[in-house]
Amino acid sequence: MQALLLIPVGGGQFHFGENGLEDSSDLLHSDTLFSALANIYEYALSGAEIFIDLVESGRLSFSSGMYALLKQGEMSLLFVPKPVVTYRKSDDRKLHKSLKYFSLGVLEEFRKSFESQKHESELDLSVYSSIGNEFLCLADELGGMPDEFKNRSFRRFTTSPKVKVHTTFEDNDRLYHETTVQFHTFSAAGVEYGGAYCVLFNADALTYEERQEFLAALRIMADEGVGGQRSSGKGQFREVREVTIDIPDEESASAYLGLSIVSPADDSEFNALERYELFVRGGGSLGWRGDSERHRKQARFVKEGALFTKNIAGALVDVSPEGDKTILRNGMNFSIPI
Repeated sequence: MQALLLIPVGGGQFHFGENGLEDSSDLLHSDTLFSALANIYEYALSGAEIFIDLVESGRLSFSSGMYALLKQGEMSLLFVPKPVVTYRKSDDRKLHKSLKYFSLGVLEEFRKSFESQKHESELDLSVYSSIGNEFLCLADELGGMPDEFKNRSFRRFTTSPKVKVHTTFEDNDRLYHETTVQFHTFSAAGVEYGGAYCVLFNADALTYEERQEFLAALRIMADEGVGGQRSSGKGQFREVREVTIDIPDEESASAYLGLSIVSPADDSEFNALERYELFVRGGGSLGWRGDSERHRKQARFVKEGALFTKNIAGALVDVSPEGDKTILRNGMNFSIPI
């Protein structure tokens, strides 16, 4: 499967708004990626409508930015969201709660133990290795990484105090805390490890020119940045690299794992959801004054890691205020068979 490795600058930080400046999303969600690319198409390439049509028609699809472990600058492991199913053999509730991502090796073991009719798995999470108690992988996938580094991670959340300076519409300064996702590197036995985002995509239906423009938009995004606080250097990547990921691609399967956020297009697609978690996207001021009339609407989306009985399409969601120009959030589905 085609993929793009987004390698951050050293110590790179990212702020992806969740419920405000104080929080940051864990992943580079597919709707954030969609918005960043649409802006680049509009101001630097053939126009946002061209890009929106490619996505809405299904000719171009992509996942959320998932975590990848780099070893000596090359991708060593790719992690996907832990499927939202029942794990019958996982008695350690603390471990079950802390683990968020499966390596592709663990995902293959999950496939073998998954009972699609009951939405249950016989996978015993406690028998596998983990990085930072969040990223589960097979012991041999760690490739000799020393035990003392297994408790560390290649990404962490950092929270810093900030001050919002008063304006003519606000009389007082305001102290708040901003949370960001930060990647860092560490060495073990002379080997350097680090982290990156990885986006799976399908552009087989694009012409050569359309595909090249899509890749150009991603490389421009690497320089411009994605997410919030870009003016202070956050959200930038030093390299965008095309890679191939070995993921089974079956034409028909009994269940699918969502790797993007999703908004079902109709009742039929909603009924295809078996296990899932919802969260709210949207909101936020359109103008620097933050007038209540100038806020994006909010909408509920299905998180990554959802279980589907079929590979649904999803839909783009209009979150623009009444009387304003259209503002879309990407709820198109990108999933893999399990």
